[in-house]
Order: sequence, then C-alpha cells, then structure tokens
Amino acid sequence: MHKLLILLFSLSIFAKTPITVGSKGFTESILTGEMIAVLLEEKYDQPVSRKLNLGGTKIVFDALVSGDIDVYPDYTGTGYVMILKQSQKRNSEDTFNYIYDKFKKNFGLIWSRPLGVNNTYALAVKKDNPYFEDISTVSQLAKKSEKLIFAAPHEFMERQDGYKSLTKEYNLKFDPDKIVAMQAGLMYTAINSAKVDVIVVYSTDGRIKANDLKLLEDDRSFFPPYQLALLAKETSLKRHPSLLKVFKDLDNKVTSQEMTRLNNLVDQKNVNPRVVARNFLISKTILDGEIQSDEVRDLNFIEYAIKRKRFLLRLLKEHLYLSFGSLILAVLFSVPLGILLTRYASLERLVFPVINIFQTIPSLALLGFLVPIIGIGYFPALIALFIYSLLPIVRNTYTGIKSVNQNFVEASKGIGLTNMQILSRVELPLALPVIIAAIRTAAVTVIGMATIAAFVGSGGFGDPIFRGVATVNTNLILLGAIPSALLALVVDKSLGLLEKLVVSKGITLKK
Repeated sequence: MHKLLILLFSLSIFAKTPITVGSKGFTESILTGEMIAVLLEEKYDQPVSRKLNLGGTKIVFDALVSGDIDVYPDYTGTGYVMILKQSQKRNSEDTFNYIYDKFKKNFGLIWSRPLGVNNTYALAVKKDNPYFEDISTVSQLAKKSEKLIFAAPHEFMERQDGYKSLTKEYNLKFDPDKIVAMQAGLMYTAINSAKVDVIVVYSTDGRIKANDLKLLEDDRSFFPPYQLALLAKETSLKRHPSLLKVFKDLDNKVTSQEMTRLNNLVDQKNVNPRVVARNFLISKTILDGEIQSDEVRDLNFIEYAIKRKRFLLRLLKEHLYLSFGSLILAVLFSVPLGILLTRYASLERLVFPVINIFQTIPSLALLGFLVPIIGIGYFPALIALFIYSLLPIVRNTYTGIKSVNQNFVEASKGIGLTNMQILSRVELPLALPVIIAAIRTAAVTVIGMATIAAFVGSGGFGDPIFRGVATVNTNLILLGAIPSALLALVVDKSLGLLEKLVVSKGITLKK
C-alpha cells in the first residue's frame, strides 16, 4: 500500500499543471487566446485552462499580475498608454522596447515579439451617408461634430488614449447628450440603424467592410502603435517552457489583413473561434492537422442547442456550482443572523442598514471591487452572489419569527420549554413558510445574476451571453438566456414542493 502511495505522489509531482490562458472580451482577443491554447494542447501536449472573454484591460491585467492566469494577448499601445500612463509619441520599435523593459522590471511580466497585427483604434462612419461625403480625416470631422451622435466602447471612454484625449487633440465638440458608451459589437447595429453617426472601431474588425463603413484617417497620428503580442508572467515562462515555444511560433506570423479575415469568420459567419484559430495555425504550417470546414449553415435555435449539448451540460454544471454554492452559504449565514436580530434590538439597527447598502451596489461594480482582492473565477462571483442573497433571507427570517403570536410563546414557557426548544419547536416551524419564500426569491435572483459573473471568468450560462453580445450572435445569447431562465423556474417550483413537504399541514391549512 505504501508503495502505491509513493508512486501516486511521484506521479503528482511530475504531472503537468495546466496553463491558464486568458483574453479580453472581444473577438480578436478571444481568437488569439484560442491560438495560444490550441498550440499548447495539440503541439506541446500541455493541459490548458481557458479563461477567455473576461472583460476589459484592468480585469485581465490584474488577473495576470495576481497569477490567476498565465498568459493573455494584449497590445503594445495599451501597455504603453493605459498601464504605464505614457503619452510621449514613439515609433513601434521604441514603444515595444520601452514597455518590455518596464513590464519586466515593474510587474515581472514578459512581452512576446509582436505577432504582426497592428490593430489601432479608428473612427468610422457610413460610406453611403452624404453628410460625410467630403470628410476623410478626423480633423475634417471636427467642423461637423456638434450635431453628431458618437458611440464608443465603455473602456475607450475612460482610457488615457481614449475619448477625452482624442477630442482635445482634434478639437471635437460632440454634444454630451449625444455621447453613448456601449458594448463594441452593438455599435455596428446602432450605426446601421442610424441610431449613431460615428463609432470607435478596431481597425482589423471584419465588420467594418461587412457594414460598408469608412475609416477616417488619424491625420495627427494621435493613436500609438497597437501591435498585438502575448503577455505572460515571467515565472510562468520558467515553469512552462512550452509557453516560450508558443511565443516563437507566433512571432510575426499574422498580418493585419489575415486577422481581419479571421475576425470576420467569427463575427459575420458565426464560425467557432477555436475552429478558426486551429485552421489558421494549420494553414500557416505552425500546427499539423487537417483543416476543418468553416462553412456554417443557418441553424434554428433548437438545432443549434442540440449541436452544442456538451457545451450546455458544462455550462449547467458551472452555473449550478456557482448558484447553489452561494445560496447554501447565504442560508447558513442568514437564518442564524435573522434569529439573532430578533433577540437583540440594538444589533438589528446596525445590521439591516449595512445589508441594505450591500444590496444597492451594482453587480458589475461589486465584481470589479472583488477582482483585485480575490482574483477572477469562481470565488469573487460566489462572494458577490452570497452578498446579494443576504437581505431577503435575513429579513424574512427576522419578520417570520417576529410575527409569531406571542400567546404561543408564553404558552410554551408555561409548559416548561427552554428558549432553544421554543425556537426550534414553535417559532421556526411557524416562520418556516416566510423563510422558504425568501429562499425561493434569493434562488431565482442568484440564478439570474450568476450570468453576470461570467464577466470575471466564472463560467456558467453567462459565458455564451457575453460572447453572443460581443459578436451579435442571437443563438449564442439564447443558449445562455433560455437555460438560465428555465433553471430558475425549475428551482423555484422545486422549492415550492419542498415547502409543502416540510411545513406543517396545520400551518398550511391555517394559511
């Protein structure tokens, strides 16, 4: 037996630990993340954990620094301006050399050589809009900017190289009431339907051509070079030599034109990013294998869901772990707290205001606060959902016990029951319908809100919703939204049946 244990221990030491690959929440970043993951898995036999589609720069960068992920794709201009807060204009090579030295020294992070893509920001307008017929540069736009509706991704509105600096550089005077921040993929729908006039795009986005848009020339060279590269922890590169090999495999292997085509396959033709990434690597002879067909026929939602059934089962498992984990924690904490508040009035005046304040914090803001402290993945989402479950359960436990007829309590004392016996045999049974009603409310709320937790890489049904919004893919959105809604209904009905089983029939009849 002891020999078997020694053998298992030895195997565990030499077993390969997974490399966690991250990405931001837009197509090109997800595609590049898939290239990294596919190469590690298929070429170097390296286990991979994917944390793709995480959100903006801060979320992913903090995750890398904290060690929650090992590598993710980013842009030299983003590192230079947004993270290092630099504004001095430099050429591409000087920018790369500067960020390479600073990131290694300040954060223990290493940049790969650029992949060959320069994906800068650009302003885009509709080609067929006569209003822009004589406008080809951003400088020319300034003369007409006051009457235009301007849309940009949320992150762009806050970046140092974003909205404020751009409008100052070009003297753009957009009406504050006509400035809209929205998810990148939705901007194309907005400009096609004439809801907005000018949008901020990534220059390699395949939807620019597909939506017949015109890019305005950055004639003052405001935007720095945004060369796509890989960013990894130095410790991860030492621990996983295969990661360095991937750096070399992708060095200067993707042109901006090729990336535009790949983005278009995902955004316009709805091809799976993993298939697109793998096919590209094979076409470049970076990876051995056969190219899969990227022809996708239009599927109705039922056909699409059946085709993705294994993916759905994984999402269900992740969603259940997250939802029930937070709900069970909330019940274990909230019911005793609610009971305690019925015994100490001074504590009640302190606790309820605090819980009410927690309830008013927007969910995305709470997740944003937790990521730098806890990291990404399951635990920040678990804590956020736990916090949102507290109020209904604590309040109903308190209200249910306080509503118990005091004549019953006095009668119980009269027959010699202790305080604990009164609680367990009288107060809690009478309050149980009210407590279960709160748990049902909390369960439905948690299952719905758990979709937002995909923002920090916790998985679940929010993952296809975020992907679908990013690529304006209705089937993907429904793939997350419908099962989430059905799960909430099933859980609510199940808890209703549980109430009938555990609540005294006498109390039910009285009710």
